[in-house]
Amino acid sequence: VASREEESESLIGFEDLGEALANDNDYTFLLKLFAGCAVASYGIKYGELLFDFPFDANVFLALAFVAVPSGLNAFKW
Repeated sequence: VASREEESESLIGFEDLGEALANDNDYTFLLKLFAGCAVASYGIKYGELLFDFPFDANVFLALAFVAVPSGLNAFKW
């Protein structure tokens, strides 16, 4: 069994956010939540205009969008 110190810092997942946010009060948490949601929604809405691939039919790119996150999740566990 690997200890917490042996784990790579780059493989921290959502389940580890509880420890990172444990010292925040409710208002700080809500502010961070709102800011994160606002930045993510703006990036998703307008970020696709920076690239051409959302408008092209490419089956290999579509498979990569499914396979890469699935592979990273499998590697993490």
